[in-house]
Amino acid sequence: MQLITSLPTIVHAYWLLAKWDWRISNQPYKKWKKYLDKNLSVSNTSNQFDAYPQHKYLQQAILFAKVTRHHYRPMNCLRRCLALQELLLSKNMPSTLHIGVRFSSAKPTNTQGNNDKTLEAHSWLTVNGFIINDSKEVVNTYTEITNKSQFFQASISSL
Repeated sequence: MQLITSLPTIVHAYWLLAKWDWRISNQPYKKWKKYLDKNLSVSNTSNQFDAYPQHKYLQQAILFAKVTRHHYRPMNCLRRCLALQELLLSKNMPSTLHIGVRFSSAKPTNTQGNNDKTLEAHSWLTVNGFIINDSKEVVNTYTEITNKSQFFQASISSL
């Protein structure tokens, strides 16, 4: 599979990663929560996902993953997904953001028993149900949250 390696796309991807990292790190949640539930789409909603074959999405996701690996800051999955989703949208390639959670065994400490669990979250993008930036094996270990902004609002208010 030949990668689309245009310099403007690489620069744009790098900038979007920095933008989303700053936004999530420095802005209040209420300023960026709208991006969690809204499936960003192009203005023409009829057959919007059919405009590009899946391999075009995969090409962009692979290039984006390479840019992410060389970014000046490590990016978590939410930052990567929101930046990639915006990059794809700039090319009129809409995608759907998914966020899931799971309980995982925590490493035992002096105050914890071996049965303590920790809540983990993960995010990924799909196009017509096809995962473009993760593996099905990983995604299947998470239970998807259907109302993301409500979940995050409840999580933040409990802190």
